[in-house]
Amino acid sequence: MDSRNKITLAEARKQGKLEEFMTDREADKSGDEAAFNRTLVSMAQKSKAVPATSKKGNRDD
Repeated sequence: MDSRNKITLAEARKQGKLEEFMTDREADKSGDEAAFNRTLVSMAQKSKAVPATSKKGNRDD
């Protein structure tokens, strides 16, 4: 199946053909795989601890 006959993601979702959509694009290797993997790992990690806020108390404003 050439790219002109490939089903779009929206069509695949509506028609219940996600498996066909994925199979059609399995060989597509556009983009930077290493950059994608770094981004994915970065997003999956826990965020850094948030610093404590200041405490309530007498303030000399």
